[in-house]
Amino acid sequence: MQLLASVGREFGDHAGLGWIPGEVVRMTPSDRALKIPHMGWNDLTFVRPHPLFAGLEPGAHVYFVHSYVIRPSDPAHILATADYGGALAAAVGRDNIAGTQFHPEKSQSTGLTILGNFLEWRP
Repeated sequence: MQLLASVGREFGDHAGLGWIPGEVVRMTPSDRALKIPHMGWNDLTFVRPHPLFAGLEPGAHVYFVHSYVIRPSDPAHILATADYGGALAAAVGRDNIAGTQFHPEKSQSTGLTILGNFLEWRP
């Protein structure tokens, strides 16, 4: 997902593909007790419907391992969020492009549903 942004700020500024305009920045949770990198399970909050989430209930659990987050220039590109000391973009998309911050391959049945939906998606 992070490669889809315009710029990544990990170890300097690096150009991304720019398909989801915005930047990737280091996480700064509001609760200083939360560890970075963020590693663990979180609930998804669906911001808007998307074919990738077909068959999933709100609050579906997914697995994260990351220290940086995408901040899209257009909030309409955020498909789902998760809470880790504040809302973070868990999935972004526009047109026929989508990406996830979490690891679907490590997210058990929820991840298998998302991967299956991706294979069936016909934008």
